[in-house]
Amino acid sequence: MNIRILIVDDHAIILDGLESLLKQKEDLTLVAKTANANYALSYLRKEEIDVLITDYSMPDMSGIELITEAKKLKPELKVIVLSMHDEAHLVEEIIAAGADAYILKKYAYSEITQAIHIVAGGGQYWSPEINQILIRGLKRHNELSTELSLREVEILRLIVLEMTTKEIAQKLFISERTIETHRKNLLRKTNSKNTVGLIKYAYQNNIIS
Repeated sequence: MNIRILIVDDHAIILDGLESLLKQKEDLTLVAKTANANYALSYLRKEEIDVLITDYSMPDMSGIELITEAKKLKPELKVIVLSMHDEAHLVEEIIAAGADAYILKKYAYSEITQAIHIVAGGGQYWSPEINQILIRGLKRHNELSTELSLREVEILRLIVLEMTTKEIAQKLFISERTIETHRKNLLRKTNSKNTVGLIKYAYQNNIIS
């Protein structure tokens, strides 16, 4: 199986280093490399690409925006993110956007070919520190999820359906004040700032799919 690859990164040393590395592998073909995310999308429109390797931060578009647009063009595309960032919230956002692998740049040359083969085969790959972040996040979400009562879960599902406080109160035959109390408790228990945060929490914890 020949794996066709597109690399987008605004650091020439990364582009050249990965190109040199990929050339050593007979089953890997570098179709194109670019420092521009919009150019990357142009390549995706006209070329057959199996794996996109992208930086998280670029001048014209964020990695999350690129992943979102790339997956719209090619839903089956596999995406590997290279980044110096190991902040939990960024990692979770990138993975939620559709990344199949997340490699810290310090491991780029030692992990990239293994990651390419794994994602091309339908798997996922995370650098060791990223894996630990995901494990901690999963534990945190599970702990929070067990704190929600059945009524809170029910209300959260209705919030995801974009129902207003009044509509939820009418549906459940309870007062609007009670709904607002439950909403405040949901925000506190899920560590969310607003309704958008509640919706993200619901999807991340499979409360609604």
